[in-house]
Amino acid sequence: MADDPTFYAPLQYQSLWMWLGIVLIVVVAGWYAWLFRPQRKRLPAGTEAKLPDVETLRSHCLAAIETTARDADAGRVPEREAHQRLSFLVREFAGAATGLPVTSMTLDELRREGLDGLAEGIAGIYPSEFSAANIMPVQNSAEIARRVVQSWN
Repeated sequence: MADDPTFYAPLQYQSLWMWLGIVLIVVVAGWYAWLFRPQRKRLPAGTEAKLPDVETLRSHCLAAIETTARDADAGRVPEREAHQRLSFLVREFAGAATGLPVTSMTLDELRREGLDGLAEGIAGIYPSEFSAANIMPVQNSAEIARRVVQSWN
């Protein structure tokens, strides 16, 4: 068969294709490494993240709760929006006090983190926050929010 002039032996791949394949694999692996890299900057060993003074946070949050309740009573803020603000203020306070991403946690996640009082307070505000109809007055939600913030230790 080697003597047959019409027989052509199979061509070998050029080494260029092998190198292009290797480069492609390295690029894809690098992309995945970049995609899944840690996002937080690590603190040096022995350094603790400093949380703000809880009393200062508490006074600012209580003032914001009072402002929200007054604005809702005066009609400057729709009631549903006032309930949402109150819920956010309480979550923001707890997030600043603990360093946890509380504003994006569900009630179950809050309970798993040991924030049962916060979860109960948020659950008390939820019906008015998400209902199309007004379930309870803003003053009730403001009182729940005040209780959560004041009982924080």
